[in-house]
Amino acid sequence: MTMTHELSTLPTVARRPGRPGPRRRLRRTVAAAVAGLLTVSGTVVAATSAEAAVPSSFTLTGSGFGHGVGMPQYGAYQMARQGSASWSILQHYYSGGKVAWKGTTGNNILVQVYGKDPLGRSGYGDSRTTTTVTVRGGDWRLADEDGKTLASGSGTETFAVTVTAGGRSRITVNDKRYYDQLLRITWSGTRYYKPTGKTAVATVSGAHGSYKHGRLTTTAHGGVPNITNDVLLNTEYLYGIAEMPSSWGLNGGLSALAAQAITARSYVMTKPLLAACRCNVVDDVRDQYYSGWKKESEGTDARYGKVWKKGVDATTSSRTRARVLTYGGNAVAAHYYSSSGGRTANSEDVWSSKIAYERSVSDPYSKAAPGNSYASWTRTLTQSQARALFGLSNVQSIKVTAKWSSGQARTLTATSSTGKTATVTGKADTIRSTVGKRTTAGSMPAAWITKITAVS
Repeated sequence: MTMTHELSTLPTVARRPGRPGPRRRLRRTVAAAVAGLLTVSGTVVAATSAEAAVPSSFTLTGSGFGHGVGMPQYGAYQMARQGSASWSILQHYYSGGKVAWKGTTGNNILVQVYGKDPLGRSGYGDSRTTTTVTVRGGDWRLADEDGKTLASGSGTETFAVTVTAGGRSRITVNDKRYYDQLLRITWSGTRYYKPTGKTAVATVSGAHGSYKHGRLTTTAHGGVPNITNDVLLNTEYLYGIAEMPSSWGLNGGLSALAAQAITARSYVMTKPLLAACRCNVVDDVRDQYYSGWKKESEGTDARYGKVWKKGVDATTSSRTRARVLTYGGNAVAAHYYSSSGGRTANSEDVWSSKIAYERSVSDPYSKAAPGNSYASWTRTLTQSQARALFGLSNVQSIKVTAKWSSGQARTLTATSSTGKTATVTGKADTIRSTVGKRTTAGSMPAAWITKITAVS
């Protein structure tokens, strides 16, 4: 997704063959000024006796938050408030998509909650060679892959988890060390251990969730502990997805919660088991944000968690059958984000691949949704930041001169006080990143830039 103007380097003004050198250019500039016209980069501009004032900064006004592909969550919320069902919301935002009841057999999924990035992506995953698991509130058990109990007890207990030089998992509990290729920690109140026993909760140091359901399986990957939470897709996993405010369900947005649950389920159904992490998905934005019991129990007396669970349960008929977003009869990995600037984006206008069900559609709903603080936003680009972005000696004006079908910026053109121009062009998400890095905030919510104002 590189920009056509070599965004990794400073843009330059194109020179025509035979363009005069500095001395000849100076003489011709003076002559042109006398005549009242100045030609720069093929553009004829009116010359003045003194260069016009250069603004100290620029205010970028825009709308939306996120990449723009697929379902905007605020848009889904507003559609729900206006009476749309979950499947109607999804079929609006995913062109040609259908919501169907599908079997979800083999629905026990493995979520990596600690470990190295399974695909080797830079900046993600965990690198510490030791972590801890703590179980509170009930009974616990440590077992090997065959289910043989190695240690057990009750009350709060902490397990030190690391790996051996030979690539095995090692867990220390009560001053005793246990080794194996795979070790499992289970706790009471789960389908794996004492289902009718006291409800216990497990946490992992370095992970952002807590876990009432499932079991923690530890292996080794690249010298780092690899820990997964093994949970049921339709209930235990989806109850812990923290991608949408549960409170929306109390304000007319329950079908938006259901739509979010369907997209989350459909996404996971497209993910095979990865050998590197022995997982289907990871627990953050690389896949979907999974916080487990923290999501399910949020609010006083789990008030909000119960609302989210209600939204999930509305999409499920049994442990192995539920509503799924499909295209051509198959589950799809649907993208979503916070809000659009009035119209969603074609996938290839944001990234590179054309995805048949992720087409640009009208979205008057995101801006109308209550609580959307990104319905309108501003960012500041100082004069020095503008010079660095466009590679000009100064920047007098900036305009959006080309847009993608979604309305997202495709090309920004800057003009200097001498009339020289330079452009920044690229895919919408690259524009968002590249321009955003140059602002005083260091980021930009989205590429829907509606106005750029010069500030003296």
